[in-house]
Amino acid sequence: MTTLSVTRWRNVSPCGFAFSQFAAALLSLGLVSCPGLSSPVFAGHGFSSSFGNIEWLPDPGRTPDSTLYRLDAAREEGQLFLARTDEAKVRLYLTFAREKLAELEAMVKAEKADAAKIATERYHLYMDRAQQLTSDSASEKETLAESMANGLLEHQYMLSVIYEELPASTRTVILQVIAVAQEKYPVMTKLLSPKKKGALFFKEEEVRWSVQMATRTEESEQ
Repeated sequence: MTTLSVTRWRNVSPCGFAFSQFAAALLSLGLVSCPGLSSPVFAGHGFSSSFGNIEWLPDPGRTPDSTLYRLDAAREEGQLFLARTDEAKVRLYLTFAREKLAELEAMVKAEKADAAKIATERYHLYMDRAQQLTSDSASEKETLAESMANGLLEHQYMLSVIYEELPASTRTVILQVIAVAQEKYPVMTKLLSPKKKGALFFKEEEVRWSVQMATRTEESEQ
């Protein structure tokens, strides 16, 4: 096994943070350690074994504070109308949802609460549609559910990682979006086989830990 090293997690010494069940599980398997121990550890924000190849949020492009923002909504609806299969539509929904999260991040950074709310509503709209389409699918249910489950975990992870870097005055909406993703996730995993559900274990634990850190950041600053 290749030995990696980690020097920090959210500016805290590796032995100083409170390990979640995820970290504890890795310790028990010999996959994580603090300095001075011989076991390998993972580097970066969280543990790269789960999200090392994640595609991060795209450039936000036109944002909800623009007078031309409705043109983007029309373009997206047009693309969805032309999609011929459930798989193509869910793929578009997830793509557009990521764009809404990028817009949300930009509006939170700019401390534009009303515009951030619009991006949030658009995110909810696309994920609601994707969830309904997945649940109603006759032949592609598990394939779509797997894509949705992974997407929802990635959304939670990315938002929780950037949370502490955002302005305190507007960032609480991020936790609301994470909560929505948390609610949808078990609905999707119920459609998966035990094997595919089990394959998501480490991602689930890493997300749980990352969200917990974001929540603690909020609590510590109140």
